[in-house]
Amino acid sequence: MSKTTRLIELLFYINKRHKFTARELAQEFNVSYRTILRDLDELSGLGLPLYSEVGHGGGYYVIAEKMLPPLFLKETEAIALYFSFQSLEFVPTLPFKTETDYALEKLYQHFSQEARKRIKKMNGRIAFWSPPRHKQARYLDVLLEAAVERTPITITYEKEDGLVERMIQPIGLYSSHGFWYCPSYCFTRNAIRLFRADRIKQVERTRTEPVDLPFQTVQEWLLEAEETGEESFHFLVKLSRKGVRKAQSIVDVERFVKVEEDGNGWIEASVPEQELPYFIQVIWTLGSEAVIKEPQVAIDRIKEKMQAMWTNYV
Repeated sequence: MSKTTRLIELLFYINKRHKFTARELAQEFNVSYRTILRDLDELSGLGLPLYSEVGHGGGYYVIAEKMLPPLFLKETEAIALYFSFQSLEFVPTLPFKTETDYALEKLYQHFSQEARKRIKKMNGRIAFWSPPRHKQARYLDVLLEAAVERTPITITYEKEDGLVERMIQPIGLYSSHGFWYCPSYCFTRNAIRLFRADRIKQVERTRTEPVDLPFQTVQEWLLEAEETGEESFHFLVKLSRKGVRKAQSIVDVERFVKVEEDGNGWIEASVPEQELPYFIQVIWTLGSEAVIKEPQVAIDRIKEKMQAMWTNYV
């Protein structure tokens, strides 16, 4: 067995073990004790976080995180993976943000000079745009962990009329229009509610027993919410011909545009309550080329904006 092959297999072996000794490894790989010590020293130099204890019951441990064995990718596959990471560039807050940035830098450093030049050129030609937001969602990691472990938590949530405390059991997280949302079972309401993650100001763990939820994944919840319109408004907007053209150029709206024979049209969609302000703002930018017909709360909001605008110019 070549040294390179042995180091790779040694890394596989170590990842499966909680604790091991150099003599155990020497026997497993049929090499000398000194050879194994050199191999471990080389793996440590490559970044494997090893910790050793001497004396009776001592041995080697891998510190905290397990290291994955080498993954051999074609350069085109690695570039595709790199730009998959880059697609998250305009999302202001991410679970594992630090780890994502570090992994991206590691990947970039392993590219050839030619590949780096190609990536720099492509970086100026491709962007995965998301509306820029300046609100930080500080507890994404905690919310995601609670969803995975099916653990109830207590949150302090910012509403329009102040802070409230809620006990919730998160289903998962999803990102939309630059914001993170956390659909969760609310113990106060005895129903599933949608919480915007940046409005969660504090999180505390609780010993409350979890409940059995009808959704195993956040994707299941999204599909059912879209089909049933649960926690959503029927959003109906009349468009002029010019309004149709403008609406068709807006990424988040164009799929809801329906065009009539005369060129006029409609926007018809089921909009979650939390996302309604965003859609109202989009229609506001269309000016007189768009008229909201439903819901009444959206019509009232447009009237308020018009009144505020009028006051500024009186």
